[in-house]
Amino acid sequence: MQRATKVSVKGDFSGARLSALGFEHRFYSKGDTFWVETQGEEGVAKSYQVLYTFGTEPLQQYLVATEKGRLQALPLAWDTERSLWFHLQEDLKPKTGEWIHWTGGGMNWNSMCADCHSTGLKKNYVPADDRYETSWQALDVGCEACHGPGAAHVKQAQAGTTINRALLDMIRGETSQKTVEKCGRCHARREQLTPAFEHGGHSMLNHYLPDPLSQGLYHSDGQIDQEVFVYGSFTQSRMYQLGVTCTHCHDPHSAKVKREGNALCLGCHAAQYATPAHHHHSPDGASRENTAYDRGTGDQCVDCHMPGKVYMTNDFRRDHSLRVPRPDLSAKFGTPNACNNCHGDRSPEWAAEQVRLWFGDTRAPHYSDTLTRAAVDPLGTRQALITLLQDPAQPHIARAATVQYLAQLMPTDPAVRQALLHGLDDSNALIRATIARAMYDLPLEQKLPDLLQLLDDPVTAVRIAAARSLVELKPNSPAWHTLNRDTHNLLAKAAEEYQTQLTVNSDFAASHIQQGTDALKSGREEDAARHFVRALEIDDHQNAARMSLAQLRYRQGDITAAESLYRKVISQEPDAAAPHYALGLLLAELGQLTAAETELEAAARLGANPRAWYNLAVLRHQQGRADAEKAYLQALELSPGNPEFTQGLASFYVQNKQWRKARTLIKQSLSVNPNHPLLLRLRQFLAQAPQT
Repeated sequence: MQRATKVSVKGDFSGARLSALGFEHRFYSKGDTFWVETQGEEGVAKSYQVLYTFGTEPLQQYLVATEKGRLQALPLAWDTERSLWFHLQEDLKPKTGEWIHWTGGGMNWNSMCADCHSTGLKKNYVPADDRYETSWQALDVGCEACHGPGAAHVKQAQAGTTINRALLDMIRGETSQKTVEKCGRCHARREQLTPAFEHGGHSMLNHYLPDPLSQGLYHSDGQIDQEVFVYGSFTQSRMYQLGVTCTHCHDPHSAKVKREGNALCLGCHAAQYATPAHHHHSPDGASRENTAYDRGTGDQCVDCHMPGKVYMTNDFRRDHSLRVPRPDLSAKFGTPNACNNCHGDRSPEWAAEQVRLWFGDTRAPHYSDTLTRAAVDPLGTRQALITLLQDPAQPHIARAATVQYLAQLMPTDPAVRQALLHGLDDSNALIRATIARAMYDLPLEQKLPDLLQLLDDPVTAVRIAAARSLVELKPNSPAWHTLNRDTHNLLAKAAEEYQTQLTVNSDFAASHIQQGTDALKSGREEDAARHFVRALEIDDHQNAARMSLAQLRYRQGDITAAESLYRKVISQEPDAAAPHYALGLLLAELGQLTAAETELEAAARLGANPRAWYNLAVLRHQQGRADAEKAYLQALELSPGNPEFTQGLASFYVQNKQWRKARTLIKQSLSVNPNHPLLLRLRQFLAQAPQT
């Protein structure tokens, strides 16, 4: 980041124009200043002075000031490789007023960029005024960004005394975990927990919580998908497990690799890996017949073990999980693989067969096998997930990733709940924090004793996660009076840290959604509504907030408001099942049966939702319609043996005197739930019915 000058600006500001998204953008200069005419907040042309440049290659962005202390990154960037202007968001087609529009929060420097691109940054967001008072010690990334305060070090150097290395942060000789964490402060997808990072031995998780391979950010097997940077992928790698750090491959000050091509990998690995005997590609990188090489030529280590993806239109970044290509998983689960990244004209099945011919029938065990299967079938992968979670030899971030699946089973599966509770004692803080957060919706009595032990955890992220999941524990709650004074004090301190995190992030919609949800747990309905409304003011497409607000208004009896909110969600996300389902139930309650049927059927088909099929069946059943049977059967296909669904369909058969169908149905359901009392009563009733 630099101030915009004739030296720092690389783009063409000589009157150049760019037509994009139905608007002609103009780039020009006035004396020593640089200007852009583009679509402003009101949707009409407006000129903005470029105050700062952002980045150098392969693209350079530009920052302009708007209002209330905001610096915004223009979506118009200069391609330094092709020397042309381009629009960063042509595929998104953002509209004015949306969070992703360049004037919104998604392109706000203060909250989205500054913490990693300046030194000694304090965001200083003022929620009451929706204003920023951002400050920094150095505009760009300087020595102190990584090494911490340097005044004492400089004083020693000037005095010619022996340098005390302990005065500096991030020095040679640290463990690989510490070094990677310090790089990961910025090279990670993470949540900020505190107003500013403090040097001097603090771990990353004292100030940030890295994302544990969440679906939507990463592919189900842990490969990069969205812009997640490097920490989450590198900490999955065997390299990291064996003590390799970022600085083994990259110069920490230039970020450039220390050697070019395969020479970088062969600094540690045997030369045989850079031969056709291993990679099975032409040694000169020549394209073979019937191939369509896109990224790489197959004879470079990174082609197979570090495939990448283009971000920001022209910025190619490599996945650092350094994994073996698994086209067999691509064929089964649709995950990407390095082979088909280059051989785009071939199928994953073809690539999997090539791998089999070269390396044999079996693949080495890998956590990605479990994670990809869990994304499709968490229940069927239950034991494999527990085994992965409890295996300290596996990457900690992959172990933490299991929690997103196990948490779905936790309320009804005692073995899963026990495995997660055991994980609260894990030596890795990310695992402790991830599990503690996952316990948020458990009844207080099921989580209280285990979360209390985390309130004095040495890592801030863990304490905050525990306080977050104990948010309903208040001085007026019965459980409070069972605790001693020391525990009260620990809880108060952790709760204060949690509130600090929410305040630090109060310029994000997600913070207000969380605060609204917390308020509902405490029975403060209007506080909850206020936060949900604020979340929508920040980002009108945050439909999690809109759904929560709709459900709150429904419970309060404001049916009109609830219906309007559900319809707004559907207008923005027509393929989302949840709002169709909620609206369908509401319309059925209002007696608007035709409209209710339309919404319930949409919910059932879009979400493969057994409950939606059941409600649709009941609605049709109540009208005496024969097609109720089909809806009941669809519900049971998705939830075999479900007693409630079985009772509904059995009732339909009995009313229509289809006794044989009813008995067959009960028999099938009992094969799934052999001891369920409702099913046993139904069988007894049908034993007395006609045998035809």
